[in-house]
Formats: sequence, C-alpha cells, structure tokens
Amino acid sequence: MIAKQEIIKVAELKIKELDGFLVDVKVNTANVITVFFDRTEGVQIEHCLEISKYVEAHFDREVEDYELTVSSPGLSKPFVVNEQYQKNIGKEIIVKLSDGKKVKGKLIAFDGDIILETNKKEKDKKQIKKETKIILSEQVKETKLVIKF
Repeated sequence: MIAKQEIIKVAELKIKELDGFLVDVKVNTANVITVFFDRTEGVQIEHCLEISKYVEAHFDREVEDYELTVSSPGLSKPFVVNEQYQKNIGKEIIVKLSDGKKVKGKLIAFDGDIILETNKKEKDKKQIKKETKIILSEQVKETKLVIKF
C-alpha cells in the first residue's frame, strides 16, 4: 500500500504549481487513492488531469497497483482546511456548533475564528438587523457552504 504521506508530498507540489491547495487525501486498504484539492479560481477538469498524471508518474503500477481519483472536494462537503474559509469569504455559510446549534450568515473574515454577518429579526418589527458574530474555532463542529440555485 502506498503511504498517504508519500501521496501528499507528491500531489502538493503539482497542486501548488496550479495555484491550488490540498484539501484531503484518502487511501483505503484496497489502494484506492482519492486526492481532493481546490483553487480560489475554481477547479477545472484539466487541473484534475494534470495532477493525476503527475502523481501517476511518481508511482510505479508494476510495484504497487492502485486506483487514483483526483477531484475538488465538492460544494456540499464540510470545510476541511483553512484555505476553504479564505476562498469563501463573501459567501453564505452555515456553521454547526459543538452544542448542536447552527448559525447561518455571510463569511466576512477568517483568522482561525469565523466572523459572520447574520440577519436578525427585531422583536415586534418586520425589520431585519445585520449583526456581526464571532465564532471561535473550538466551537465549530462543521462548516458548509450554502448552495443557492
């Protein structure tokens, strides 16, 4: 089985060359390898192909048989790395807190802690007031992008 750290070391070189960032690498016992990466400007199929070819050039299938998939992490998946927060500044996210509560708002900054602009209805009024909330990193269980159609 190919070690996860070896794949990370190889994949990161090409991903950085493409102005991207590594999100995750998964390797199962059947040597099925999945590399997830992202770019601020978005991921194109050509980027996936370049990374796939680069990784395949560094591992000999005669020595170690494996299956390789390279893709973006997907819009509906939770954030895994800090760069995903940076990429999504200005977009609406939903944060699940460790106490089970959820907070939805526009991500306005990220410095390890999440700074959100939320909408709050004022009591007995039909007005919506914008509020800034800081969510400490230790309170965060999961963060996802809100997908709008």
